[in-house]
Amino acid sequence: MKIKFFLSGNDLAPTTISGKLFARALIDSGYDVEIVQNVNRKKQILRSQDCDVIIFQKTVFPGHYYEDVKHLKGKVYLIYIDDDFLAMKDKGHIRALRNSNLILVGNKQHADKMHLYTKTPVETITSIHDFENYPYKSFEERKNNPLIIGWQQSLADVYVDDLLSIKNALTSIHEEYNVRLRLYGWHKGKHYNKPDNRVLVKKHLPFAEFIPFLPYNRYIKAIVPQIASSDIFIVPYLNISDRYGKSGFGLKRIMMSGVPVIVSDIGIHKELIEDGCNGFIAKNEMEWYEKLKKLIDNPELRKKFSLAGKNLMVSEYNYQKCVDMFVDAIKKHITDFS
Repeated sequence: MKIKFFLSGNDLAPTTISGKLFARALIDSGYDVEIVQNVNRKKQILRSQDCDVIIFQKTVFPGHYYEDVKHLKGKVYLIYIDDDFLAMKDKGHIRALRNSNLILVGNKQHADKMHLYTKTPVETITSIHDFENYPYKSFEERKNNPLIIGWQQSLADVYVDDLLSIKNALTSIHEEYNVRLRLYGWHKGKHYNKPDNRVLVKKHLPFAEFIPFLPYNRYIKAIVPQIASSDIFIVPYLNISDRYGKSGFGLKRIMMSGVPVIVSDIGIHKELIEDGCNGFIAKNEMEWYEKLKKLIDNPELRKKFSLAGKNLMVSEYNYQKCVDMFVDAIKKHITDFS
């Protein structure tokens, strides 16, 4: 069975990184897979129909649109990996998903809500992670004084409202404990036509430190060790539909590194975090303050979360389990997938 894996040409995007990991896992498992990022090559494949399956990273790239693929319905299996619930406002996105044979999403909340828009089968998968780039750092190796709280987004400027939703809690914690707040992923207005929002954040969190975005290869070497040295990591998300497609890609990496986490009460977070056992879930800003304070005051609790988070990743989200889940989700609907 010939499989084409259509990815965007944007190697900065987390979904492109994740998609390549899926594609290479299939290749390593013996599948006949071509990774396709060039638009002209995609168009050639769509014209020739010389394949059995096309797996798409999202619908929002040339060669992935409904108009590009509608003629393949019933001739080629069309599978979309969808993490963009925001695009459910777009008719073309919905038409592409309805035209497909299978939709793969990263969390149960997203899967449940997809049934409001399409009758196409939807399966939940989990992102594959490169454990070798995120080695576990034990609690004893962190010797920060003052403690460091970390926050990260691949495009931080877009998530300013999420971060500032807990600005009062962060300010109170800083005033009480003099903690450092390190914010990763700022594009400084250089990519995606997004403005540089550091000035807005600085207005509300003047003590924050801003670490610019770096491409993947440089990020692994320069930024990951910094993140792994954090004492606490925070993942605040607004409870809005734009966040429903989140797969926990970044959060899982943080947990692999052994950094204790506090997350918002939304979607994938509730699948990964058991409140008080391997991290904290905060439902409002008062809980953010209280749980940050509890972690800062209790080193043994930070140690517990560090070990529990790492153990969950190793036992339930290891490479082989994630690959098996991906393949099994496809085989459930395409029985001759091989």
